[in-house]
Amino acid sequence: MSARTLERPAAAPVDPRIEARRRSVVSQQRRRRRRRLLAVVVVLGVVGGAWLLTRTGLLDVDRLQVEGAVHESAQDVLDASGIRLGDQLLDIDAGAASRRVEQLPWIDTATVERSPGGSVTVTVTERTPVATVGDAMGGRHLVDASGRLLGPVEGDTNGLMPLEGVTPGDPGQPVEGAQGALRALAALSPGVRSRVSAIAVAPDGAVQLKLVPQGVAVLGEPTDLEAKVSRLATVMGQVDQRDLGGIDVTDPSTARVWRPKA
Repeated sequence: MSARTLERPAAAPVDPRIEARRRSVVSQQRRRRRRRLLAVVVVLGVVGGAWLLTRTGLLDVDRLQVEGAVHESAQDVLDASGIRLGDQLLDIDAGAASRRVEQLPWIDTATVERSPGGSVTVTVTERTPVATVGDAMGGRHLVDASGRLLGPVEGDTNGLMPLEGVTPGDPGQPVEGAQGALRALAALSPGVRSRVSAIAVAPDGAVQLKLVPQGVAVLGEPTDLEAKVSRLATVMGQVDQRDLGGIDVTDPSTARVWRPKA
């Protein structure tokens, strides 16, 4: 039996035009892959370069300044902000830094602004005291219209209303029980206020005005204060205020005047 040899059939000749077209397609695919690869490299280079730029000294904090601070020191404001020289500008959370500064007792509002030159400015507005409260040691402390304790009295207290019957806590915290007295203070007309030496708060929250030269005005609960103060002003203009015991305007429609018993 003779051996048989199997051979692959010879490939059919390819049309030169088809072969040329095939080579052209392959070449275009290679060029497209190279362009995509180049684009990826360029993007990565730009992103990486930008990131490296933010880590260099070109965009870090070179200068810190504080504007508007009087009672709070500039250093306390900067410490509260948490921003330091050398920090990266793009890493600073201006909103969070502002909120931290506003926790300082005297600070009402704070804004943090960054400049491309590496400067950071913290601008603050401070609170305005309207009253004073005493502590157990005989000291007095400043309070703003919201009831926030600002700090110890320094200098002249002319124009500030003493509050009695409330005790201060820590600076930056609200004075417990002072809200009613402060609402009464805000409701006082200039004429009535000039006759008030202090505002007292009773344990149940009732409010009284200590009058000059003597007597008290009883407002009761700190509600309907505009009507009570208006009625008080009318009564004070109608009665002889010498030897006055007090004026009760708890119910402004039926004000009552009394005098000390002989």
